Amino acid sequence: MNVSELYELPFWVNKNIVKCEIPKKYQKLLQVVQQNTQPNQAQQPFDEQKNDLIDTIRIVPLKQLTREQLEFLQTLEIAQSVGDEAVENINDIFYKNVIDIATAAKKMQEIHQKLGDGINKLNKIKEGLDGSVSQETYEVDNEVLIRVTFTGDAELTNIVEFRDWGKTWHDIGRGIAIAHNATPEQVKVVGATSGSIVIEMATLASIAGTVAGIIFSALKLAEKVLDIKKKAEEIKNLQLQNKKLANDLVKEAENEKEEGIKNISLEIIGELNINKSNDGEKINALDRSIKLLVNFIESGGEVDFILPENDEGEDENEEDKPTDYKKLKDNIEQIHLLESKLKLLES
Repeated sequence: MNVSELYELPFWVNKNIVKCEIPKKYQKLLQVVQQNTQPNQAQQPFDEQKNDLIDTIRIVPLKQLTREQLEFLQTLEIAQSVGDEAVENINDIFYKNVIDIATAAKKMQEIHQKLGDGINKLNKIKEGLDGSVSQETYEVDNEVLIRVTFTGDAELTNIVEFRDWGKTWHDIGRGIAIAHNATPEQVKVVGATSGSIVIEMATLASIAGTVAGIIFSALKLAEKVLDIKKKAEEIKNLQLQNKKLANDLVKEAENEKEEGIKNISLEIIGELNINKSNDGEKINALDRSIKLLVNFIESGGEVDFILPENDEGEDENEEDKPTDYKKLKDNIEQIHLLESKLKLLES
């Protein structure tokens, strides 16, 4: 996460959490619950406060955040207080795993305290950065920032790997751009920073949308392949005399990967209405892009997307936004969910 994105976080939290009175709504619910812990006191209903809180935190637009921004809010224990995860947690406290009202009050107190502490820490960061950070001006109309992080087996450790991955991303960008009847030059490198090497590229929302669609499909494929490999490993651990079943599962995982890449390619070709008879060169370039992008993700590389500021949020005007942005935002949200799920599977 670069400094400008860090600086934007307090503004996002103020708009979507503080101004929506989420800390206050946690406090109102907590007050009633705490009253109910007092001996010889009539029990007060708190469904109104609880439902008001849930209705508010459920619609907090976490999908507007980049992966790194979301992870930082999780570190501050702010993100856990909003969104679907928080709703599920509240339902667990009061219904699914409820022990007694005193325990429920204690857990709600902890959530409220962590949320307040996290917001205070974020505000101190903002105070320290005020006047020292300028807004990024990379975007033009209908342009999206793609952030590529070379991590895992895709990490850059020498100049040869730098050359090879650079060529890989040239081919990825070229193939997808051509598929959109655009030129490779329309995928522009606008920044490169350290930290396992991070390269930022600006391009059209339609091109970024296709990249996101491929990654979403690649992650679903990776989940399926990983599940098969885990089953093969479990069978190996049984130390059976017959080794064929485990070996067959390993082969099946590779077959699923190859077939999955073909299906991703067919899906993208269909979405872009590419003529299979007349656009052989375009299809070949796209096929290569998809294979390389899938391999990059499988190797541990990460790709994130940052929408221009004036196209983030503002959900009340969602129907007026370009279809490219709507689909891209949905894919980004699903990508983040799948990435979290895959990390649990891998561990």
